[in-house]
Amino acid sequence: MDDNLEVAIQLREQGQFKESRNVLHALIDAKQDIAQAHLHIAWSYDSQGFEREAVEHYELALSGELSLEDRFDALLGLASTLRSLGQYQKALTFFEQAVSEYPSAKQILPFYSMCLYNLGRHKQAITILLNLLIEETDNQAILNYQSAIKIYAQDIDKTW
Repeated sequence: MDDNLEVAIQLREQGQFKESRNVLHALIDAKQDIAQAHLHIAWSYDSQGFEREAVEHYELALSGELSLEDRFDALLGLASTLRSLGQYQKALTFFEQAVSEYPSAKQILPFYSMCLYNLGRHKQAITILLNLLIEETDNQAILNYQSAIKIYAQDIDKTW
């Protein structure tokens, strides 16, 4: 990793967002680590609550060369940011892309479910969350009801 990129990350982590972005913009101007620089600029804006400014940088990061981990982070960041801005349909596109490309990345599922909820797809959202709960919990009290939860995850509206 470029020393300047490390400096920018440290500045962001210290809350020096503008200074961090200045270092990152210098990398972009020098045509170094462009996609990563855009990703970190996006995170800087998101950290400050400037989601609208972050979107363009997530998109630019995704249009460049990123490691698999950074690509996942950019997809999740962009999708989550778009959702928080109320751009649910556009966010859904990126959530679905992330879920497709990274099927074992469980950390995206709560955010994906929130987007589905925002789009009125409540049943699909609750199904994902119930499945995530029974797959990931180690809480024995919940696991005691795993069979019932699995049945409802298949069809939350089912009655007997």
